[in-house]
Amino acid sequence: SRIKLGDVTPHNIKQLKRLNQVIFPVNYNDKFCKDVLEVAKPALNHVLNICEKDGTFDNIYLKFGSEIIETKKNYSKRIQPADAHLLQKNLKVPSGQNADVQKTDN
Repeated sequence: SRIKLGDVTPHNIKQLKRLNQVIFPVNYNDKFCKDVLEVAKPALNHVLNICEKDGTFDNIYLKFGSEIIETKKNYSKRIQPADAHLLQKNLKVPSGQNADVQKTDN
């Protein structure tokens, strides 16, 4: 089964902080959590726009609008689930395919 997490909003930022405390060995301060709301998505959109305009990138690896292309079983020794996913977002649409078909909304 897959778990899908929604967007980070001012209403669930405390849950994000708590998840990070439980899952990851690093504690993030309140400023980091605030920055996630204000900076992370616009910054990523900026990078995506630059890559798409450049035209030399076929794909990039991340979560935002990406699909799982590979799963590394038992990747983590301290985090459950232990599997890690390699994510890819295609920037170039194969010829003959509609661009809307290639987009995902993760």
